[in-house]
Amino acid sequence: MSKNFPKSGKKSRPKTAIKGKRLHCAKCRKRSPKPVKTPAPWYCPNCRKEIEAAKMDKANDTLRIYN
Repeated sequence: MSKNFPKSGKKSRPKTAIKGKRLHCAKCRKRSPKPVKTPAPWYCPNCRKEIEAAKMDKANDTLRIYN
């Protein structure tokens, strides 16, 4: 991903912020303690645990169906 996003104005702004400017969780909008360098979306540790738990539950449900 390149860094040549326009940083001001409304000229076809991207849907996500540039690297280092993403500061809020995609689920609860909690502020990150430091700039987020990973690709969007970013989740805070609490929301990430919830998402992982939901994925595991869904995987377990599909295993029960097939067994």
